[in-house]
Amino acid sequence: MIINKTSSSCGAIITDINLEEGFSNQEMTTLLNSIYEHKCLVIKNQDFSHKGYKRFGSEWGTLIKHMLEYLRAPSFPELMVIGNTEKKDKDDAIRNGAAVWHSDGTYIEDSTTITMLHAKEVPVDGGETLIADLASAYEDLDTKLKKEIENLRALHFYGKAEFDKDEHVPAPIRTKKQKEANPICEKPLVMKHPYSGKKSLYGITHSPFKIIGKSEAETKEILKKLKDFATQDKYIYSHKYEVGDVLLFDNFTTMHRAKSNIDVVNKKRTNSRLLWRLSCKGKPRLLN
Repeated sequence: MIINKTSSSCGAIITDINLEEGFSNQEMTTLLNSIYEHKCLVIKNQDFSHKGYKRFGSEWGTLIKHMLEYLRAPSFPELMVIGNTEKKDKDDAIRNGAAVWHSDGTYIEDSTTITMLHAKEVPVDGGETLIADLASAYEDLDTKLKKEIENLRALHFYGKAEFDKDEHVPAPIRTKKQKEANPICEKPLVMKHPYSGKKSLYGITHSPFKIIGKSEAETKEILKKLKDFATQDKYIYSHKYEVGDVLLFDNFTTMHRAKSNIDVVNKKRTNSRLLWRLSCKGKPRLLN
């Protein structure tokens, strides 16, 4: 296994490993240490089956079934098929629902830890995922703002935050069951990572709608200030997929989005984008 850091604030590229064929505890330990150090990883040249991908994903924690059932793969409910190639993707609200800054699972009481995206089809142009390094952004905040937010907590609900003009609204809640699946929860604006110990901004986009002890105007001002700071170019890694890539990111120290909206797949499939998504909660197997 070869690991090379990207030239961006976060991220490392990993080559010379075939995870479908299996992996050792030593290799998983290296991957765990790498993601906590670099915040996101790109493992190149993988060709996972459903079985192999589930086996690998389960190493990182307990696999999550997304609250929006219509996003799940029927034969593999922990898997979400993201992109523009499926029948469901004719709906713009589904196809482009990830073109908004978010950290997965900030609206869930038992927070999402690791997410992974496996590229099965990629467009000739576009289709990038942007990763923002929230740990480095936190480190660079001025002392006064750090002190102001250090002990603040926010209330979260799926898709209830303010969005910028260049963002798409999240994939919608459509049923009472989905709405009740994850009630309002409370999360800190500054997260101390449970494994690395690093402090990071956390849950500043997508789902926070009320900072406890602050007015509505103050809430919007603080969240906007933090979001604008954390999405400066110097904190962002832009990943252009190749078929076989597995992009993993630590949701406690990053947020992400699809770079831009995409159209439905064309007849020649030159713009096809198909990613297999798995997300986890809880401890990785080796840390239990």
